[in-house]
Amino acid sequence: MIEILNIIISLLILLLVSIFPLSVSSYRKKIILNKPLFDKMSLNILFNTYGLFIISFTNISYSIYFFLLILFSILINFTNFIQFTNLISIKIIYKNYDFRDIVFFILINLIIFFNITGDPTLTWDGLENWYFKAQNFFYNYSFFDLNNIRGIDYYPHLGGFLWGFFWQNSYLQYEYFGRFIYIFIFLLSIFSITDLFKNKEFIKPLATVLIIILCYDDFLFRGYQDMLLFSFLIFISKYFYQYLENKKKTDLIICFLYLSLLPWIKNEGYLLVLVFTFSLLIVLKDISKKLLIFILIILSWILIILKHYLFYKYLSFNPTHGANLDIIFNLDIFLNFLVSIFKGFFIAMFKYKIWLFILFSFFMLIKDNKFKKNEIIFFNFLKINLLLYFLAIIFIYYDFIDDYRGLYWWIHTTLDRLLYSISGFFIITIILIVNLKKIKF
Repeated sequence: MIEILNIIISLLILLLVSIFPLSVSSYRKKIILNKPLFDKMSLNILFNTYGLFIISFTNISYSIYFFLLILFSILINFTNFIQFTNLISIKIIYKNYDFRDIVFFILINLIIFFNITGDPTLTWDGLENWYFKAQNFFYNYSFFDLNNIRGIDYYPHLGGFLWGFFWQNSYLQYEYFGRFIYIFIFLLSIFSITDLFKNKEFIKPLATVLIIILCYDDFLFRGYQDMLLFSFLIFISKYFYQYLENKKKTDLIICFLYLSLLPWIKNEGYLLVLVFTFSLLIVLKDISKKLLIFILIILSWILIILKHYLFYKYLSFNPTHGANLDIIFNLDIFLNFLVSIFKGFFIAMFKYKIWLFILFSFFMLIKDNKFKKNEIIFFNFLKINLLLYFLAIIFIYYDFIDDYRGLYWWIHTTLDRLLYSISGFFIITIILIVNLKKIKF
């Protein structure tokens, strides 16, 4: 009974974090944007993640920060609620927000929370590496203490900090309560991207359930960080698409704010940032606000350099996981490598079947020529990203041929999770083809 109570309290805490500083009832106030509910929640998660990211480098008490965060969320939302208690305002709020979505979102969170609670076991990388980063922050230590813990010290710390922060500030302080934030962000990203469906009566709830089923992997919620990359890439693709549609600078800035956090979650974030920014440079001639985009690209690269510096000075620096980038080409070896890597692709895509829907959507979009100009730019951008990811994966894994663990080990243990993370960026293709074909039921 006490664990059930703590699950409910944990969900309430995450909801309070996700509705501050932008209150759900502040739609009349032009603070930043007039956004749907799940967009506001995703923005609040972004802002609060940056706040937590900053304090991870300080000696500030995480408990005090948590108390103030929850207190201000309650006060601001309660104040806004009092302001909109008249009947007309309630009708406006009801019109702007689909409360069926909210109830559905809460229900699925609770289902997965109970599932993790029933079996909170950590799996390999979670137990051997990420758990100790979370434990470091659970005891209120900072980034600069990570060199004193067990595990690989060149792994980034942001996911571990989120885990440790909510673990420390849970009612029972069981470690798995800290992992609920991963589930919450995972579901929030899917509910947010499916808001783009034009048919919201039937297609949206059906697609939301389907995407959750296809993308939920119980194994990854046992200490791994890949679902955070997956979720943030969903937000990145959505906000960039909205920027091309609406030409609002804020959407572009939000997109890059999410992008800049990726290297602090996993080292694979370097690849994700570089592929995104190089793809953007290729299509830059067709996009407005070129100077702003160029500045944001430069800033994202500067933040990568800053991360390099901090890890080189205080921990250790090994973004290639031991690869020496000393590639010697041999045709026979390369052909055998291609057989192995394509077999790995095949297995990974059938393990994470969302890729089958993504590739089918790509095929259907290529066949169709009914795009608007902005949609053409966005789809070309997606195609360039997909090609660069493919080439980068080929290059990276070929460099592991001479690794002492062997190519099979790298493909077997990492490729599926890398493809899972990347799939988040391309889920939007499913929405594009459904909207384009005007599929109805």
